[in-house]
Amino acid sequence: MNPVEWVLNDELSRLVDRLAESVPGGCLQAIGAQNSTLRRRLDEAEAQMAAVRASLLDGYGRWRRALDDVENLWALAAWKSTSPEAAAPDPPAAPAPSAAKNATEQSRTLAA
Repeated sequence: MNPVEWVLNDELSRLVDRLAESVPGGCLQAIGAQNSTLRRRLDEAEAQMAAVRASLLDGYGRWRRALDDVENLWALAAWKSTSPEAAAPDPPAAPAPSAAKNATEQSRTLAA
């Protein structure tokens, strides 16, 4: 279980404990029979809470992958800075075909 899951589970447990202390037994069944709108709103709120939880866990997964990417890139940079091949700089990237074409057209226009 990751740290975000621990926090979310702890908060959910605290909510359940508070509800157990303050809501009388059989309340849910009574609400459903007496006030269908309130029951529907409870169901919607719980569904929203579940969706937000899933979103947080998904976001945390992306966060962890981003952390790993940064760590790996720093390790690569450190390795390249100490390797003999690191003395030679990376060759410059070739310009994109459209950029080279635009530069040629601009130089022709200026020459005319």
